[in-house]
Amino acid sequence: MQNQKNEQALSLTVTEGLTVTILPDLNHEFIISTKEAAHGYGTTDYAIRQTKLRHSTELIEGKHYLSGVTIRHGASAGASKSTMWTKRGIVRLGFFIQSERAKLFRDWAEELIIQVNEQHDLFGVVKTTRALPAKRNHNRITSDRLIRLLQLTHRIEDSSLRTDIVNELMGGHAK
Repeated sequence: MQNQKNEQALSLTVTEGLTVTILPDLNHEFIISTKEAAHGYGTTDYAIRQTKLRHSTELIEGKHYLSGVTIRHGASAGASKSTMWTKRGIVRLGFFIQSERAKLFRDWAEELIIQVNEQHDLFGVVKTTRALPAKRNHNRITSDRLIRLLQLTHRIEDSSLRTDIVNELMGGHAK
């Protein structure tokens, strides 16, 4: 598979002091490098690659990860091939990596990435054209504001309170 890294990278704060970079992708909404996944989960690139090998029956190429993605290293530094993880892959990796930081990263992936907004992806692209009832259009939260609010909730250390706030922001749909 021959994909190329998009230069529209988006840095997202997972927790205080932990930021990961994601890239938009037409088929998977976004992708993240093995290095960034390892950083997010608080482990090494090697551990991510070994997890991919050990759980090859559950981690499916094209669904959870993309092989052979071209990564450019600057204008004159050349390029290399890399494995990139889809949002489904990030969540699935979380089933296998056990650490306190992995738990935080799983929470972030579940609450922020998967359920950001039912109508828009992280980059503002409309997924559906479902019309909202006219009487409720005036009080809808924008996707940009929702993303900012959800990012701020991850600064709250009380996980029960954080979950309640996220559920309220998501209209009672987040679990």
